[in-house]
Amino acid sequence: MDVPSSASVVVVGAGVHGLSTALHLAELQGSGDGIFVLDKQRVGAGASGVSGGIVRNFYLSAAMNEIVRRSVEIFELDPSLFGFRQVGYVAVVPEAQAEELEQIAAQHADVGYVSKLVQGAEPVRAHMESLFPDWQARGSTALLHEERSGWADPTATLAALEGMTRAAGVGIVEGVAVVGFQMSGSAVSAVEASAGRIECDVVVLAPGPWARDIVRLLGLTDELPFHYWQVREGEYVYSSAALDARSPVVHLDADEPVTGLPDSWGIYFRPGLARGVAIGALPLPLDADCELDPYGASHPELGLTTREFDESVTAAMSWALGRFGHDFERWTCSSHGAQTCFTPDSYPVVDFLRENVYAVLDSNHGFKMLALGKLAAAEILGKPQPELDTFRLARFASGALHPSSSSPYPWT
Repeated sequence: MDVPSSASVVVVGAGVHGLSTALHLAELQGSGDGIFVLDKQRVGAGASGVSGGIVRNFYLSAAMNEIVRRSVEIFELDPSLFGFRQVGYVAVVPEAQAEELEQIAAQHADVGYVSKLVQGAEPVRAHMESLFPDWQARGSTALLHEERSGWADPTATLAALEGMTRAAGVGIVEGVAVVGFQMSGSAVSAVEASAGRIECDVVVLAPGPWARDIVRLLGLTDELPFHYWQVREGEYVYSSAALDARSPVVHLDADEPVTGLPDSWGIYFRPGLARGVAIGALPLPLDADCELDPYGASHPELGLTTREFDESVTAAMSWALGRFGHDFERWTCSSHGAQTCFTPDSYPVVDFLRENVYAVLDSNHGFKMLALGKLAAAEILGKPQPELDTFRLARFASGALHPSSSSPYPWT
């Protein structure tokens, strides 16, 4: 599709949030005419395309619990279409995080999200053995089992969103980068793209990892500094052992010693798309000015993991489940890294950054926040959404930040 010379709405980024926002704008307006999504590469070429697709409500922030609940409702409309496996999600934690699970369970009850809290080392062990008879992890004193959560196949989710967005009449233009904005007072009058200038009424930013670069073009770097992490995950196969496709996603935080892991560590795992197991672990901090192109596994340095990483996560799996032995040479490892962008408190920013520039900066929370597009579309069309109040840019200046967890993960 050619780049238009004018548009009513220009959406920057064809990932989960860009497509979702464009789709819901078209639905609310009754037509996608005049709405265009630009992506510098292609649909799903950024973080959405390499995501593990985990959908969970494991957050201390009550505002996040509500957004995830709404997002799961969207997946539940047609799980097959979205590639959603509603197998559940189990967070298993040591004593240091036990009180946090109590708080999250209470918040789930408040928003009507079904979950089961289990406390005490023996009840936790019994519950995990009911799910995995060979469960052998030690030191866990609490768990929270979310029955409505699970994981989504990113390829299927993106294909569904792309198809629905195109069917609504929205134009999707791939291979076109945003290189600047023309301002008229405090508003953007035109988007300067690599293939031409687009006059527009509204700009929606959903650039994923490239949020840093887009915000710089608007001159907002001081107001919204980002930090970066390299997420590391992959698909692993151990001889003939595997996870049942109906197994829940497991988030395991621990403070027990395992070779190659820090004193406090965590992994998350789910059934793989093939016969193996998909595993992720703690990310590594990156420089705030790290290279973003090429992205993900294509990057010659930041797209790579190490043998040490593969050894550590497979050792953790062997520690947790008896079906996986401790012989690393019996594992087939296919892991990768990707650059991921986080806001100052690692929670999303969903707000107007300029008079007519609306941003959905998800801070790498991805698929589990699919409902942001629907809420954002309503706000863009003039209907404020109270559910988004805690995600405003002004919270950084006022100090009204989201609560932080004692989990070793930066996004929990």
